[in-house]
Amino acid sequence: MEAEAITRLTDGVQPPAIRAILVQCLVGELAPSAAISRMLEAEGAMTVRAAIDDVTHRAATISRASDMLVHDRVDELTQIFVEKVSELADSSESAKSRAGRNRPQAPEDSRT
Repeated sequence: MEAEAITRLTDGVQPPAIRAILVQCLVGELAPSAAISRMLEAEGAMTVRAAIDDVTHRAATISRASDMLVHDRVDELTQIFVEKVSELADSSESAKSRAGRNRPQAPEDSRT
């Protein structure tokens, strides 16, 4: 039953490497945080988000009562992805602000 639900939720998800990682996560072989890290290493954040959004949408629209364990895993994956993207954005902003403070100032022109 679980394998059928996972197939239904991930069928056609592209690229295949992302689909394989999603399947491992939904089967329970891979923790959601590890799955997200692997997906982000394999593809960009936009591709990963599209794949997770696709699976989340499918879980919400074609999920059956017997799919609850898989549905819970999809929800957890989505929540962790959102948190991870927020952390990445925060650290990126922090790095930009540090870079701006460390940039040498141009000497002022003393000729007036």
